[in-house]
Amino acid sequence: MQLSRRTFLGGGLAAAAVAVTGTPLISGCAADKKNQAAANLAVKLPTYTRFTGVKPDLPGTDLVLDGFLKYPANPLKAIAEKPGDGQPISFMTNIPGAIPPAADKNQFWQALNERLGSELQISMASNDEYKDKFATRVAGGDLPDVLNIPVDTVQIPGLVKAKCTDLTEHLSGDAVKKYPFLANIPTQYWKGCVFNGGIYGVPVPRGMSRTSLPLYRADLLAAKGIEDPAPKNFQEFFDLAKEMTATKQNKWAWTRVPLSTIRQMLMVPNVWKEEGGKFTSMYEHEAQAEALEAARKMVAAGVINPDAFNDKATARKQWFSGGTAAFDYDSFVAWNQYYADNTTNESFAVGMLDVPGFTGGQGAPWMGSALNNITAFSKDSKHSVETLLKLANWMAAPFGTEEYLFRKYGVAGRHYSLVGTDPVPTKTGVVETGIGLQYISDSDLALYWSGKPDVPRKQHAIQQKVAPRLTFDASYGLYSDTQSKKQTQLAKTMTDLENQIVQGKKPVADWASAVKDWKSSGGDAMRTELEKAFTDAAGR
Repeated sequence: MQLSRRTFLGGGLAAAAVAVTGTPLISGCAADKKNQAAANLAVKLPTYTRFTGVKPDLPGTDLVLDGFLKYPANPLKAIAEKPGDGQPISFMTNIPGAIPPAADKNQFWQALNERLGSELQISMASNDEYKDKFATRVAGGDLPDVLNIPVDTVQIPGLVKAKCTDLTEHLSGDAVKKYPFLANIPTQYWKGCVFNGGIYGVPVPRGMSRTSLPLYRADLLAAKGIEDPAPKNFQEFFDLAKEMTATKQNKWAWTRVPLSTIRQMLMVPNVWKEEGGKFTSMYEHEAQAEALEAARKMVAAGVINPDAFNDKATARKQWFSGGTAAFDYDSFVAWNQYYADNTTNESFAVGMLDVPGFTGGQGAPWMGSALNNITAFSKDSKHSVETLLKLANWMAAPFGTEEYLFRKYGVAGRHYSLVGTDPVPTKTGVVETGIGLQYISDSDLALYWSGKPDVPRKQHAIQQKVAPRLTFDASYGLYSDTQSKKQTQLAKTMTDLENQIVQGKKPVADWASAVKDWKSSGGDAMRTELEKAFTDAAGR
């Protein structure tokens, strides 16, 4: 089934997700699902009012993001009033890079507090640690004013009903126009913030920007005479990996096993496939054995960093940045983050591979998830809802505004220097600005990198190329109670097995019996619930 972006981003995305522990954070929150669904469908979503103050150099589409070759001269100061109320505002979030200096040693943070009119107190954890920290804080009832809720949190409806403020009257319909940059967030993203018949959060949109494909170090490949690599099938993909491996020099092609890419070559579904109202899991696809065998060949050939099965995402990023690995499977957001992390390496360059068919032709890339997180406000906050929404609105000021320039790049002279109209980050700027503001709220990602117009050109080109072939998770927007409770543990069991198989510790034949166990342990129940939810949604 070919879906548009609007169909893909259908409502209630977060409600179908699960937490890292697989344990409900709030007990007793399984409300009457049918009544909940009816109440959610009745919610009038915020009126979308697109910001038209900046024209892109590379216009986007319903899927492809807008691209900009340079930062506009004389950026518009779009918000005159300080959003804060003079009192400290607390926020808890994950941080994708290194933990930055504390506020008393961070001039960007100090300048931010001055602009906000309130001290922003941020509790941070690394990406790898955040979900555990989040679960602990919720369980202890120790919540900040502003809360970054991961979209894979168990039974979000119960959590937000118990702990967070209902924002419906402030955001529904034209009410959102009081916050013009929240109104600039497309309507479909807000559907992931509707629970219990109300709007309980502000979306942090991702969509296409979170779509992941093989990233590669273009400078390292160019040093070997490889320009614009475009393998036409798995064998050429494998040969390219072998060419970029030199184990005696501690250099490997890949940061991890590119199993997702191989599955996309073989048209394996993006989590769940729907056809005629019937759902099929990616685990059940007939090409899984072939994908696992191909991945196993790559591991046996030594083209994967041998620590790939032990280390976390932060280590993989270090390998890619440091040149220990030439390929990493990640998103357009990560593409930009890699440039942010490597400002001192003038030759550093990143590209992205398309996905070929396994034996030729074209593969089927997977569309990224709609939201990075949901931002909710604690019921116990001493601040007015209006103050916290003004803060989120300020954080959502889009590309081309003066607020965006400060938020992303900091203070001219210390955090960036201007080259023409482009802000080029300094090393200090990279370190001090990485405090997680993008997880309070954000505009749609703009394809841009300061001083490097080739970056948005490359990004826009690959997005145009893959957009017609993107496959979508058919379970998006559909709630399954079994999935909410069991998916994390079931997925971990399958991932553990695939890691054993690709390392040669277990035979590929074990996959089939594991799928049978997955089905009887909850997979079939998920399917039944998703099919019912799909039918109910279709009958709206």
